[in-house]
Amino acid sequence: MQRLVVLAIASSLFGAACLESRLDRVLTTPDQIQTLDHRSPYLKVHMKDGGLYLLSKWQVDGTTQQVSGEGDRLGLARETIGSGPFAVALADVALLETNVLQRSPSAAALTVITGASAVMTAVCIANPKMCFGSCPTFYIADGKDAMIQAEGFSSSVAPSLEARDVDALYRVPASGRELIITMKNEALETHVVRRVRLLAALRPDGGRVLATLDGDFREATDLRSVETCHADEGDCVAKVRAFDSDERFSPADGEDLASREMIELQLPAIDGPRGLVIASRQTLASTYLFYQSLAWLGRSASDALAALERADATVGGGFIRLRTAVGGIEVIAQTTSGAWVPAGEVREMGPLATDIVAVPLPADATGRVRLRMARGHWRIDYVASARLGARVEPVAIEPWSVTGTDRFQLSQSPLTSRPLTTLPGDVYTYTFQLPSNAARHELFLESQGYYLEWMREEWLAEENAARALQLVLNPEQLLRDIAPEFKKQEAGMEALFWGSKYARR
Repeated sequence: MQRLVVLAIASSLFGAACLESRLDRVLTTPDQIQTLDHRSPYLKVHMKDGGLYLLSKWQVDGTTQQVSGEGDRLGLARETIGSGPFAVALADVALLETNVLQRSPSAAALTVITGASAVMTAVCIANPKMCFGSCPTFYIADGKDAMIQAEGFSSSVAPSLEARDVDALYRVPASGRELIITMKNEALETHVVRRVRLLAALRPDGGRVLATLDGDFREATDLRSVETCHADEGDCVAKVRAFDSDERFSPADGEDLASREMIELQLPAIDGPRGLVIASRQTLASTYLFYQSLAWLGRSASDALAALERADATVGGGFIRLRTAVGGIEVIAQTTSGAWVPAGEVREMGPLATDIVAVPLPADATGRVRLRMARGHWRIDYVASARLGARVEPVAIEPWSVTGTDRFQLSQSPLTSRPLTTLPGDVYTYTFQLPSNAARHELFLESQGYYLEWMREEWLAEENAARALQLVLNPEQLLRDIAPEFKKQEAGMEALFWGSKYARR
């Protein structure tokens, strides 16, 4: 069965190059219904709650603000949950999709997967694999400027992968009774946001509260930066002694994107249970790998994502092997016996916002710690040690009000009844009422949802069945094969990426 799935993906890739027609797929927002192409035999109605209607004999009534037709209603996993005639209120619709088949002698070059190209910036057109993207971005003002403080559910690229994400707002001054957080969709993506709320945990005297890798919240006192830090480039203490955005990172290996490096640390002596405190984020290597994978899959990308939805072992196993080959930041501690033992692995996904966590160390740890990671994949801003205390149960704070774009105006809604679907350029402002003693609380942002990446027409030129199969069957070799090409682009990636945020004009 697994072999058949791989062959099916390959045949769809090779078959696409032989088509003699072009499928024009256009996404339209409900406020632009007058532009719908009525030559489309079917209308796909994407709902705000993540559901989908596939309708024939369809029509849209601007007077009643309804779309109607005959067909099927599909759930989040795209299973059929109803058939027959349907009438749907446009107020509940996120996107309307038409598909019109056009005759064309050059379909392989011109096939349009979505309407993404029409709104791409010049930077994205020049290098679409470095186009800004990551999932919802959350901004909080620091008194003068709004800074990215968190990014939500970065690994949730399909409905079945919907996840809860918790990010520490470690650098946010909790003062006063109100906190305003701005959520943006700055990428060519559709975001389905089920929840955004704060978690507030009471700090110990003179200390902080930190999240651990297993999802607990622990009191942390006696935080002290590392005494020594040594990497391939030499002493690295200056880069990691403070949470100040002056990050330590290395270039990727030009022969193998999974090649590892080691950082040697010496922690100060602390009495009691000890934890390693680490603030980090990914480099753009992970973004490049994700976008390049979509480009190789080309017109079969939706088939691959559908296979993930069905929990297909071959496709899912390939992506798991790729993620394992790249890996996270392994924390390895020396014990009093001289042995080096694994203490945990930091895997916070996403290149935008730095998150901070605590990794509990063994009771007999000596204070010598090694960080092992793939070269060029991680940026480390801060490393310290802390005495870890009792577990803390934070209090959940729902938003007091939410205001957004003209399409979706919300007020005093906790968004617990239905998810919020956002499109490129959408901006929402969440207002939270903080506890009376806000300054004594550690704040965390909890978000839950998933996102759908928009295929770029420019990617189709790199559709490659052999690479797509290698992605599934031998990702370790793939990381060696593509390393030289990645190295050619690595130096200029940051400028291209950050210069291509999408904003509605």
